[in-house]
Amino acid sequence: MDATPLPRLGWRTQAVLDALMEDPSREVWPYWLDQREPTRGGDNYQILKRLAEAGWLTTRHETGKPNARVLYKLTAAGEALAREAVERPVKWPARASRRPS
Repeated sequence: MDATPLPRLGWRTQAVLDALMEDPSREVWPYWLDQREPTRGGDNYQILKRLAEAGWLTTRHETGKPNARVLYKLTAAGEALAREAVERPVKWPARASRRPS
């Protein structure tokens, strides 16, 4: 499946993409992202879901665990789009921290 470019990417989505781009081969889950940037207010699930629906991420459901998670990982096409997306100008609120470029 090809990845679809997204017309709007806010600061929260860019922050998620920043975290994913630190290690594009890493599988992540919403709570992991929440712990990295607690100021996001739990939007990470919706952001990851939207990126997966657009083909930027693959999903994998853990099995054999009581509290199985859905894990997300960048696709090759998603990684290419993410590289471009994190460079787009976005107004970041003062309370948000952005990974230095």
